[in-house]
Amino acid sequence: MKLEIQFCQLNEKYVNAAADLVMSAYMEEKTEIPFLPYEKEQLYFLRKLIKNLFDDGTGIAAVRDEELIGFIAGFKVKELFGKCKGIYSPLYGHGGEKEYRRVLYQELYTRTAEIWVRNACFTHALTFFAHDTETIDLWFRQGFGLRCVDSICESKRIPANNPSDIIIRKVDVLDIPALADIHRQHNMYYENSPVFMPRRNEDPVQYLTDWLKKDNHHLWAAYQGGKTLGYMRIQPEAETFVSEHRDVMNITGAYVLESERKAGTGTMLLGAVKEWLLQNGYTLCGVDFESINITGGRFWNKHFVPYAYSMVRRIDERISI
Repeated sequence: MKLEIQFCQLNEKYVNAAADLVMSAYMEEKTEIPFLPYEKEQLYFLRKLIKNLFDDGTGIAAVRDEELIGFIAGFKVKELFGKCKGIYSPLYGHGGEKEYRRVLYQELYTRTAEIWVRNACFTHALTFFAHDTETIDLWFRQGFGLRCVDSICESKRIPANNPSDIIIRKVDVLDIPALADIHRQHNMYYENSPVFMPRRNEDPVQYLTDWLKKDNHHLWAAYQGGKTLGYMRIQPEAETFVSEHRDVMNITGAYVLESERKAGTGTMLLGAVKEWLLQNGYTLCGVDFESINITGGRFWNKHFVPYAYSMVRRIDERISI
């Protein structure tokens, strides 16, 4: 399909129109997941995010008859999934009129990718709504592969089927030293096959203590006979603008010893988290995880519904030689 469009640099005058395109795509996703949060204030929040992206990011806008009909923009990242520079386009970093979205994305990426590669940004990552299968298929055919999943669920109670000798308890700072080995094993887990994610060498006690002292950060642990079996932590902030909604709290870390997973320890921890969410007025719970984390993915996909996927393409850096 041939469109009479012009491609131009990002401009603040297109911010509101860009927010409308993103919100339109969000409402499409909401038809698939009705409990996704929505209120008019989200549009104002999106405008702020997009203005910041247009000010600090890089990308291209598609305009027809002086009206924005599509755009792609991303933030530069010094090292993105490796040592090469990259570009990350978040869930609010792109959009297009639904009727022309496929063609627009193809044209926009062709032009933006040229700019990104010219500036030695060889890793390109974009986040899309999970149920926009046509768009996801398009990016797959342009060399992108799935990397991360953002999921959500309602804060409903999980039916209890708990071993009587396993105790789930909300943790305070004094309990942190007993979690040091669990946190260390959690970090080591990501370095193994097939995930292969290098982790920072950190003091687990200091890290968890600093993390727990932050506003509205909460942590639960599972115990059996004085032994720590696993933990799960939540906070208000996560990876997408959806996760920033006031009705959402986000799981940003969870790990259970391999020997204890079949006992339902992870489900017990999630049940305790959901109980707290209900008691404190949070109707939704979010989580994000690596699609290459097979064990974690099996657990999260039992309890959560994906609403966004992040896809990554790695350009052969020798093209710049």
